[in-house]
Amino acid sequence: HLALGELRKALDRQGRQDGKRYVLTVAGAVNVGYLNNIEPKAVAETVDHIFLMAYDIHGPWDAFADFNAPLYAPTDGPPRYRSSVDDGISAWLAQGVPAEKLVLGMPLYGYIYQGVDSRNNGLYQSYETAKSVSCDRVKSEYLSQGAYRRFFHEEAEVPYLYGNRSFLSYDDPASAAAKAELARRRGLG
Repeated sequence: HLALGELRKALDRQGRQDGKRYVLTVAGAVNVGYLNNIEPKAVAETVDHIFLMAYDIHGPWDAFADFNAPLYAPTDGPPRYRSSVDDGISAWLAQGVPAEKLVLGMPLYGYIYQGVDSRNNGLYQSYETAKSVSCDRVKSEYLSQGAYRRFFHEEAEVPYLYGNRSFLSYDDPASAAAKAELARRRGLG
């Protein structure tokens, strides 16, 4: 946070010289490990907004196919992987960061896991390869094909697809709206 403080001072000096207000923002992860390595409250006191990267909660680095950005942590998943957008927001707020400083970011992509067993429609199963997929490709290549079946996890409040031994985690308009509603309810910026 020291570097941010110096940057804030420099921006304020420049703003006084040219009569402008310069905004300073940062992006921050929604996992507890990240928060344990920074000083969230001090960062919040220095910046105008913190853009929460409420995605990549799970991805190709995990051992199992899982949701990129579950709104709520599903209780049916492996315990060590239980995390969610809501958990991340709560963690930032518990560190004393004002809600209005937090801006919720959402993924405009999904993750497709290939070589996935059909048990549980691919959810929480091991996989052979994984990669990101743009929203456009999710719509044009996967949602439009009859080979993929759409599911919705009621507890996590996110959709997913399974077919051709592939599990695809993504967000749709309904899951994005649920995340926006959570941000409004929690008073985020």
